[in-house]
Amino acid sequence: MCIIVDANRLGKFVNSNDEDAAPIRRWLEKGGKLIYSTGGKFATEVGAKAKQRLAEYARAGRAKLIEAKLFVNDERALRRSDDLRSDGPHVLALARWTGVRLLYTGDNRLMQDFKNRSIINQPRGKVYSDAANVDLLDRSICAR
Repeated sequence: MCIIVDANRLGKFVNSNDEDAAPIRRWLEKGGKLIYSTGGKFATEVGAKAKQRLAEYARAGRAKLIEAKLFVNDERALRRSDDLRSDGPHVLALARWTGVRLLYTGDNRLMQDFKNRSIINQPRGKVYSDAANVDLLDRSICAR
């Protein structure tokens, strides 16, 4: 049971009143895991509070940091791909390397890429965009 959270949504975890992130936080308390990497846009887009919260989740066993160097070649290949519509090759490469097929994002182009079977397949990617997608949480997998 794993999820990748795009940098554009990590701030919602800092805000405990956000109704879209609340189901994910509850799910993490019940054994779900957030998978993340500090490469790509994460390094410049994520604020200190969100980074601190991720570190807290990691210490509690609810998040796992994957080193960007493990999938850097796949990220480079995605950057050169004609299939790519978004500016999120780091997120896509992380998903491919870990096998995580659930993404929380608000980026429409990244959603399209994540659902594109030529980019994410076997199984295909699913997108959690708001609390209405809560049923996806219990159907996610965590390969690594």
